[in-house]
Amino acid sequence: MNVVGIIAEYNPFHQGHSYQIQKLKKLCSADYVVIAMSGNFVQRGAPALMDKYSRTKMALSCGADLVLELPSLFATASAEYFARGGVALLNSTGIVTHLGFGAETDNGKLLSELADILLEEPAPYQERLRQELKTGSSFPAARSAALLHYLNSAQLQDSNAAVKSPQLQDSNAAVKSPQLQDSTVAAGCTSMQNICPSLTEIENILASPNNILALEYLQALTDLPSAIMPMPILRKGRGYHDIFLESELQDTASLNHNFCSASAIRSYLKERCTQLPETSMPQLAYEILDSYSHPFLFEDDFSQLLHYELLTDDIEQLSAWGDSSLELAHRLLTEREHFTSWSRFCQHIKTKNITYARLSRLFTHMLLHIRQEDYQRFPTPAYLRILGFRKAAAPLLTSLKKNSSLPIITNPAEAGPLLSATAAKLLAMDLRASNLYRLCLNAKGDYSLKNDYRQQIIRL
Repeated sequence: MNVVGIIAEYNPFHQGHSYQIQKLKKLCSADYVVIAMSGNFVQRGAPALMDKYSRTKMALSCGADLVLELPSLFATASAEYFARGGVALLNSTGIVTHLGFGAETDNGKLLSELADILLEEPAPYQERLRQELKTGSSFPAARSAALLHYLNSAQLQDSNAAVKSPQLQDSNAAVKSPQLQDSTVAAGCTSMQNICPSLTEIENILASPNNILALEYLQALTDLPSAIMPMPILRKGRGYHDIFLESELQDTASLNHNFCSASAIRSYLKERCTQLPETSMPQLAYEILDSYSHPFLFEDDFSQLLHYELLTDDIEQLSAWGDSSLELAHRLLTEREHFTSWSRFCQHIKTKNITYARLSRLFTHMLLHIRQEDYQRFPTPAYLRILGFRKAAAPLLTSLKKNSSLPIITNPAEAGPLLSATAAKLLAMDLRASNLYRLCLNAKGDYSLKNDYRQQIIRL
């Protein structure tokens, strides 16, 4: 039995997600598709547009067979912990055979080689990374610069070796060529094994959020270790952060029509009073969004809760939250009198080395009470929580119950006897996240969303 696993947010589910599921099912000859999906808060440090059960219904309506919740600790983390949590969750099912994910390059071997270098962290790379961080660069930027420097150094070393080789004397002219610097990286370097990408290609790869996640997935598979086979596929449509729908662009002749990003859909729903164009999403997903009975939620809906935390936390507490530091905590204390909203405060205090995304994740961790130490206490998920499944996937559930290495939860009210004290604390974070999500819906006049104890899992 071939089972494809996908780590996703579906915030909300769009045409690109549908394409990914169908493409992976075909490539892997998959019998089933299992989704490890973020709950009510997502990786960019914000509430999900729609509650997790509505998004589960979207996924099941559009090709998924089983949806498991990625615990909030991992769902709201930086790329490294997000990827590791998702991969570990799928690996613990004992039934997932392939991990599917989108990338901005179809050079899967190059991604694998880069991931191996990042996982190994050679001494020259580590030294350059420390130097870059000291200049004030953010970690993603510092890591990219350090990796490029390491590969460029390897290229120069191999070029020098080629010059000294008697068999390659005729290549001296090529070695001296100024174009060589950006032509190929480590042409004879054993670490890159005949891939020979340009530095520009690698730099572009490291600049893409999808590629960064792809590299983290590959590292996690190796580090666990896992027998799951990686299946990167070339991502279609608009960019990850693109905020325009295809219908809003004047020139769409060369684009994949209707493959707009989740960011574009959220931006449209936040800024417009008009109805979202139907073609922006798969028909069944659109119908679920169109009939959604709750207000859509955005980070600024949580501004008052965040402001309260900022006003009541001391320096020790502020520095203990996930994604924080002592330096950042001092900045928050100094600037909190300028707080007007979540998004404006992020814009106000971000710097070269403190990104908007990091600040937003920090604020989410403050609300969910996620501390830095929690990532050491919970290196991987401790349970499998089912959000929904297709009735036709009964054999998949039977196999899951037989092969899973973690306890399976369908109702948190019945989870007590199944979980250790440590695992129960991880589940408590998810329940807190759901309660806060409902609290903000209440503040907007909606009291209809059931709590996690009363909500039945989705069955289609």
